[in-house]
Amino acid sequence: MLSAAAILLAVGAAACSTDLTGPPPTLDDVTIDADIAATSGDAVASQITGFTDNVAAAGSFTMVSPSYNLVTSSGAAAKPAFNGISATCSYADGRYSCAATTEGGMTVTRSFAFYDAQGNTVQTFDATKVESVNFHAQIDGNFQRDLFWSAGVHRSQDLTVSGLISMSPQRKWNGLGSGADTVTHIGFDGIRSLAGIAADTVNNVVMPGPDAASQIPLSGNIVVGVDYTASLEGATGSVSKEVKRRVVVTFDGTNTPTLEIGSMTCLLHLDTHSVDSCQ
Repeated sequence: MLSAAAILLAVGAAACSTDLTGPPPTLDDVTIDADIAATSGDAVASQITGFTDNVAAAGSFTMVSPSYNLVTSSGAAAKPAFNGISATCSYADGRYSCAATTEGGMTVTRSFAFYDAQGNTVQTFDATKVESVNFHAQIDGNFQRDLFWSAGVHRSQDLTVSGLISMSPQRKWNGLGSGADTVTHIGFDGIRSLAGIAADTVNNVVMPGPDAASQIPLSGNIVVGVDYTASLEGATGSVSKEVKRRVVVTFDGTNTPTLEIGSMTCLLHLDTHSVDSCQ
């Protein structure tokens, strides 16, 4: 914390001083790509976690994703506990609309609808009839990943999980998302920021059965396209530039899928949301 405070004070003092001279700060593409890889990787990892949150909000589909208590108070193995649809969700015009919740520090407003194999809406979940579930979500809030990264997030999602009968016990996710983000990083070069819009596409992301020990995607990918203004406020001035990038995360059943941005390839850690090993 003292180190972070020292950096902040140094940057602030330098920016306010009129005596400092030197070349203006520069924003190189390697640094920008690394920042976008880190923020997009975090968003993708959060998206995977959000799959489970969506299922839980829909009452765990009653049978699709049961909640297990592994051990009872007596030490015996427990039976799965099935959650019902929350009383805060009301049904109208083919969809359940739910009151806002707080998830991971974010405010999430969600709705969902059940469909059979022919695309007809089903009001009450029936494991013999429901083939897919569509989710709409609005996510808003601020978070700080560590002492040096902070972000303001405003995202919307339209996601569908399918194959609940035809692919059982596995299932497949597809959908689109969009957002307006502001990301700030404190570094030795100054205060870097990214601000603008992002759009993501979820392509055939196959998840293991809901009772599998690990909920790591088996295949598919998520593509994130960003249109940002990258800025740097340094000791001798500030600089900004418009950047557009395409980030692709390809899943392979491991906890460290590859993340590609331009010619750079990295590893995304789904458990910690961190990105490293970039080449």
